[in-house]
Amino acid sequence: MGNTMHSMRRKTLFENRNDALQKLLHNMPLSFFEKQDCVVVGISFAGVLFAHRLAQMIKAPLAFLFTSPILAPNNPECEIAMATETHDVVINEALVRSFEISLDYIYGEVQRQYEDKMLPLIYQYRKGNPLISLKGKRVLLVDEGIDSGLTALASIKSVITLQAKTVHFACPVAPIEVAEVMDEATDGIFCLYRSKNFVDIGYYYKEYPAIESSVIEEIFNNIQP
Repeated sequence: MGNTMHSMRRKTLFENRNDALQKLLHNMPLSFFEKQDCVVVGISFAGVLFAHRLAQMIKAPLAFLFTSPILAPNNPECEIAMATETHDVVINEALVRSFEISLDYIYGEVQRQYEDKMLPLIYQYRKGNPLISLKGKRVLLVDEGIDSGLTALASIKSVITLQAKTVHFACPVAPIEVAEVMDEATDGIFCLYRSKNFVDIGYYYKEYPAIESSVIEEIFNNIQP
């Protein structure tokens, strides 16, 4: 939903992404991560700037995990699951039951999304290289906000599959019920605001422009293979 539709009725939490990032950094134990064998992992193009700057702050390697939504067969606007490049998937069980969608469909879509969506992006942005090893690492997943939680939870599942030593998550805002699930699924979540009546991520930013493709490309050019 665009900023103009929100502007008359929202309570702004952040002026812009930089404001949100600075507030998040001031409320995180950065010294803890600086002393650890940590890897910062971005999980969305919108949040890659957050991940990049946080990695710089704690002098940690930056990586990026590609994801892709699985959509309902008869409703291209409805996300029923989220898949990652490691072929992990998190499913919205309630929607799948409601629409009577088979698991065969979902897992077929996981493979198709990997081949049609994620693999081309991996070649475009990572030159076809695999994700750096996370085995035995302390992983800090980062995004600029959480909405349904599918991307966040699928990413958590992926780094656990990749044998991370610990998994933490950092973001400025999330629905309270999703944050509670993530508390249980991780070693800790750093979230400034847990909203009881969550709207969408952009609702909480006064300025929320799309991240320019040139910025995304520059960040990826600085990621070590």
